[in-house]
Amino acid sequence: MIRKSMILAAAALVAAGPALAQEKVVFKLMGGIASVNGEDYNGGVLGTYRLALDNSAGLTGNYKTLSSGANFQAEIVNYWGAHFGVGIGGGYYRLSSTSGISGSAPLPDPVYDFTSTYAPKFSVLPFFVNVHYKFQVAGGAALEAFAGPVFQILQFGFRRDATSTQDPLAETETFNASDTALGIQAGISASWRLSNWLSVIADGFYRSGKFADIKGNWFLSQTTSAGTATTSSSAYYYWYYELTQGSRYSQTGFFDSGGPTGDNISNARKGRMDMSGFVILAGLKFSL
Repeated sequence: MIRKSMILAAAALVAAGPALAQEKVVFKLMGGIASVNGEDYNGGVLGTYRLALDNSAGLTGNYKTLSSGANFQAEIVNYWGAHFGVGIGGGYYRLSSTSGISGSAPLPDPVYDFTSTYAPKFSVLPFFVNVHYKFQVAGGAALEAFAGPVFQILQFGFRRDATSTQDPLAETETFNASDTALGIQAGISASWRLSNWLSVIADGFYRSGKFADIKGNWFLSQTTSAGTATTSSSAYYYWYYELTQGSRYSQTGFFDSGGPTGDNISNARKGRMDMSGFVILAGLKFSL
């Protein structure tokens, strides 16, 4: 009888192995979607569209704002006991789009047609340290709360192409810059163990990070009936300002350290890009 009981107990432990085995070190490999706030960039493209809408005829198209992009990341977590762990990881997320408008703009004489295309590209490398606290739920399921600092490296590229039947005119403007930001992230992780070494996992968290004083390389090429002229600088900044032309229109652009000036320009300051937002990931966790 005792021997039979021992055999049954051993079988139960084997069956519950994935749920009872205590993890020491795990490796998480995940992918999903990251959303961002956008801040001045979104305000600037919306203001530019409103300005064109109020001063154009037959306007079509729109400028896309920053919203979300693909996110990939990896993390290795070392657990100290049944609940607490410390994780170190890094990742990559990218947002890019191409959008534009076209229409007719009135002059005293004559009316001219125009097109304008924006093509921004944001590539970000986040590196983070998380403190984890794990709750065993039931069977092979577990929940974890985690939080910690995150350091982000931004690569920002922008291209604007424009044409006009006035003269005629063709323009290409580019700006490329990099910057860094320190923020925090916090969220919840859910996992289900498939075996002693493999689990499926899903993470949801909020990540903060705001980039400011963004300095980079600016280039402008203008082609008219008189020929092509180019201008460039390695000391231009990303600026935010408001343009007053009967109404107020938020604008963003690239200028030297003095920023934009003029009778119709107000509230000029160096622009900010808020890459804060929610991240949803899914993937695999390997118990090492």
